[in-house]
Amino acid sequence: MSDQSAMAGTAAALRAAFDRTYALPSQTQQTSKTEDLLAIRLAGAPYALRVREIAGLANHRRPVALPSGIPELLGVAGLRGELVPVYSLAALLDGHRGTEEVRWLALCRAEDPIGLAFADFEGYLQVPLAEIYAANHDHLAHPSVYEVTRSAGVVRSVISIPAILEMVKRRCGKERV
Repeated sequence: MSDQSAMAGTAAALRAAFDRTYALPSQTQQTSKTEDLLAIRLAGAPYALRVREIAGLANHRRPVALPSGIPELLGVAGLRGELVPVYSLAALLDGHRGTEEVRWLALCRAEDPIGLAFADFEGYLQVPLAEIYAANHDHLAHPSVYEVTRSAGVVRSVISIPAILEMVKRRCGKERV
């Protein structure tokens, strides 16, 4: 066997081995599951929203106020070609409508979509599932927070969007959210 054919065989074997490494999921992909979160702040406190529970994020959408007996309702805003009711996320969590300027809207995944308004968006986080913990009594002050996570040294309460949607439905009674 010539040196040239030996080198060609070695090159082919190396190429096949290289291709196989990218055809199979890596050990890291197999063992480390993650959760995609949006890092936000409400009245200065750190929170997180699960990306899979929202349909989108919009900024600088000012809701048009409507008369309502529901204090958390800020009004309606045009999102994706339809009018969507917009609620203050801070007011839904603590019952107080803050004076912060609403700059962001998280559009919830729901049959009847709603927007949740908040002032501060800090960024995107990808957190290992092992780093999301059941909330202790300090964080259970609100029934929409079941879990907490720590990222970059900051402990964030993870807001359950389905729990928020249920709360809005209860607050609205039989009315459409």
